[in-house]
Amino acid sequence: MVSHEASRSGAPRIAVTAARALAGQGHDVRVISRFPGPMLADFAEAAPTSVEPLHRLRRRMRRFPILDAVARGMDSAVAASTILRHRPDLVYVNSVAAAAYLRPARWLGRRVILHVHESGAVTSEFLSKTGAAAELVRVHLVACSPSTHRDLTEITGLEPESIELLPSVPDDAEVATRAEETAEMPKPAGQLIVGACGAVEPRKGADLWVEMASSILASSSTDHDVRFVWVGQDDPGARGNLPPAVEFIGQRKNPYSYMSQFDIFTLPSRDDPFPLVVLEAMLLGLPVVAFDVGGVRAQVGDAGIVVPAGDTVAFAGAVRRLLGDEQERVELAVAARQRAQSSFSTKAFSETLNRIVQSAGSGGARVRTH
Repeated sequence: MVSHEASRSGAPRIAVTAARALAGQGHDVRVISRFPGPMLADFAEAAPTSVEPLHRLRRRMRRFPILDAVARGMDSAVAASTILRHRPDLVYVNSVAAAAYLRPARWLGRRVILHVHESGAVTSEFLSKTGAAAELVRVHLVACSPSTHRDLTEITGLEPESIELLPSVPDDAEVATRAEETAEMPKPAGQLIVGACGAVEPRKGADLWVEMASSILASSSTDHDVRFVWVGQDDPGARGNLPPAVEFIGQRKNPYSYMSQFDIFTLPSRDDPFPLVVLEAMLLGLPVVAFDVGGVRAQVGDAGIVVPAGDTVAFAGAVRRLLGDEQERVELAVAARQRAQSSFSTKAFSETLNRIVQSAGSGGARVRTH
């Protein structure tokens, strides 16, 4: 199993869940992370884990356009040597950000699963950089969400039924356990916290979130003590000027203890195929307000409020509505937890994953539609 990195973002966390499930089903799993990070210990707990060699050198080389082609060649060589060292029957590439493994695995006669966690535009960009676009019709494709499934169908021209759908799920036991830990975030009595969680970057819509928060704080109709808190790796340039009640508290080892103190969870992403953090918020019993991007509507259903993508006025209106209606907050919180537990369980994920791995191990033709 190849993870593009070991950050605490969605795709690596799904890699941990998948590795743990496959190992529990009796498969002999080895995890390769292309770069180090805080999730390495979680990978190692699930299965024997190693980090690709020369990762620092290759990352530095990519800063210089003239060396980019050399770095890509080194990526392929490292991938081939890694496969030869471990001699797997099946190479599970978790994210198109690790697409450098596709061609070497095929050249070496290995069966390949590509588990795609990205939108169509991001997938096309990564495949263009690695020159691996032609490999998509030769590997076993798995989509993390309905929107990603549609994008892959369009990109590849394959019949929809030849692309597997494996919706991402959170580790419900871990979320519940870690949420009980104490967070260093004092919350005065009567205060309501509107929260968000994720890397602070344009794709995640940190600037749109600040715009929404500023609108609510400037409104004379806001009668509550409201605080806006964003948990996640911080980039000041992506968030703009902040009102006093808006905080970016940075990355936390245990974000769930902070999220559990939110009264409303918000997702302002511009692009997010199937954000795991939405399901985690639902498991924590939080009412969700989110932009209608990727598979968010399929996640939330009627257990939250989804507004048109990029419409910060509608976003602010939905948040303001929940701030003023405690009963609706409670009703959505209950519905969110029930929906996450019933529709996005680790048990269903594990069973589907095992079927996909067995199918990929036995081969299977890919059929083009155009």
